[in-house]
Amino acid sequence: MKYYSIRKLLATGLVVFMAVSLHARVLTGLEVFLSKYTDLVKGKRVGLVTNQTGVNAERVSTIDLFHNNPNINLVSLFAPEHGIRGDIAAGQNFSGGKDPRTGLPIYTLYGGKDHRPTKEALDTVDVLVYDIQDVGSRSYTYIWHLAECMSAAAIAGKEVMVLDRPNPLGAYTIDGPITEKEFLSFIGLYPIPRVYGLTVGELACYLNNEENIRCKLTVIPMHYYKRGMSWDKTGLPWVPPSPNIPSPASAYCFATTGTIGETSIVSIGIGSKSPFQIIAAPWMNGIKSAETMNSLCLPGVLFKPITITPPKGMFANKKISGFLIDVTSPAIFRPSTTEVAILWHLKKTYPKKFSWMPDGNRDRLKRFDKPMGTSSVRKELDAGWDYNKIHSQWLGGIDAYKKRIKKYLIYK
Repeated sequence: MKYYSIRKLLATGLVVFMAVSLHARVLTGLEVFLSKYTDLVKGKRVGLVTNQTGVNAERVSTIDLFHNNPNINLVSLFAPEHGIRGDIAAGQNFSGGKDPRTGLPIYTLYGGKDHRPTKEALDTVDVLVYDIQDVGSRSYTYIWHLAECMSAAAIAGKEVMVLDRPNPLGAYTIDGPITEKEFLSFIGLYPIPRVYGLTVGELACYLNNEENIRCKLTVIPMHYYKRGMSWDKTGLPWVPPSPNIPSPASAYCFATTGTIGETSIVSIGIGSKSPFQIIAAPWMNGIKSAETMNSLCLPGVLFKPITITPPKGMFANKKISGFLIDVTSPAIFRPSTTEVAILWHLKKTYPKKFSWMPDGNRDRLKRFDKPMGTSSVRKELDAGWDYNKIHSQWLGGIDAYKKRIKKYLIYK
């Protein structure tokens, strides 16, 4: 398989760069592709990997835009976790079927052993086009659907095209441990940091070369996107990538509280209006905890004391206290560092309530370590390490990663 590096793509025109303006909204890879580059799929059978987040600025679905475009021969749809319309619960397997709006066949990517398209499904297409909004965290499955599509396409001799979209964290932040070999899974298929600091198009180029996937890859970059750009500056509508990520604020905090939620000792706001933004429990003192967390002066974030009564989920209909995680600057916010600082605080301040497995189920240890990508964080907290010392253990791996990704960066 021939790999298209960034320099090669520039030389052949397959990666499209456009001038940056400080005054225009971001044009996604989808919009750039439809306006200028549909000739790249001329005469080819197109399979579309997308979901409800695949839309233009007017919220028109990529499925409909492709289906109604005379220059695109859309023949099939490929659905990631949560389904083609985003209405399936996390972790729930589902079958394919037909899209009621277009009549096109839907092939499921979520289920089975490897979450990748089958040979039979790939036989129906010449090129797979990927258009899905990600949240910037390694433990979110959409990027791994892309990686598996790339791997399967390389074997089958099919092309892959990625229509790039913004990273909610600004494609700037790199934080957290790199996944260790024994913890590789579908929420960390390759060894990258927990917060990986790339757009999905840049990540595709990185994985294709550094992990030797070697599919024929084309990336259509965005127009007017700048590194470190917060979501509100993009001018794009937010479409929830899954039911519990209703806002950019929830996306910012996904990598901060998702693993904490696996302990089942605190609520992380699931079932509230602010999922992934809350740390609360009946035994917490919200004012005291917020003061302590704010005293740490963690970058890009404030902690606000709250008292809530969740209508459902953990502690349903119980009055609980804690804090809201208010990300004030996504580009400098450090989700994983903040996560470990919260765990350190809970363990130190509420030692009689803190437990990795409150119900005695040892599987909870695995459920924490798996998205964390290592067991070292848990063990270091148990050994009494503070969050700064734990964070320092990541820096060597992060520095090496930063050097490796430099040649794949598309945006300044």
